[in-house]
Amino acid sequence: MRRYNPAIDWEWVKDIFLKKEGVLTVKKPGIKRSILACADVCLRIAGSKAAPKAALAKKKIVDMSGPSIKLEDGIRLSTGEISSSLKGAAYLYIMAVTIGRGVEEAATKYMEKGDCLRGYILDRIGSFACESLAESVEDNLRKTYAPKGLSVSMRFSPGYCDFPIEEQFVLNKALDFSKIGITINKNCMMAPKKSITAIVGIGPKGVFGKKRSQCETCAKSDCGYRR
Repeated sequence: MRRYNPAIDWEWVKDIFLKKEGVLTVKKPGIKRSILACADVCLRIAGSKAAPKAALAKKKIVDMSGPSIKLEDGIRLSTGEISSSLKGAAYLYIMAVTIGRGVEEAATKYMEKGDCLRGYILDRIGSFACESLAESVEDNLRKTYAPKGLSVSMRFSPGYCDFPIEEQFVLNKALDFSKIGITINKNCMMAPKKSITAIVGIGPKGVFGKKRSQCETCAKSDCGYRR
């Protein structure tokens, strides 16, 4: 297992929050100013509470046939249609990232005190911060392998498209999420909540092209998480 301490891109977090939540299109100036001011406060809180951690495990692909991938050590992943997007990979990285419990606990406290706006914004910022962390790890892999003449796929997480959420258990067995403080319950829910797990393929140059959105491989056009 390899451990990383990648940084969160807080400017990106702010920009994506404002875009996804439609803050910049709010028509009433007073409300817009209040939301922007609250977002700035929440970004500072999140920056002080986040404890980013990440871990990776590199596994050789033994066989890839149909909707499953067999890895070394007898690990088998049921990946659905995602297998076709990983075709040509020689290795698979299993990754896990988390920003810890601090941000979500702070958001919960604001909610309990009745400050729902700050609680909501802080929770959303926490989610985007975790996404930024995952992006950082993926980009680090791309920068590491490009000089070696290898290409890196986009990342895929259990629960997206037809990649069964239950495969979290397989990823946990291969990587051991607890080493960076992540636990998983019988319903495949992770704690801390602001955590992401995924797989990334490594193959020869040209096998995986320019980075794209994972959603391009999925036909669920009505998904609320679609990018």
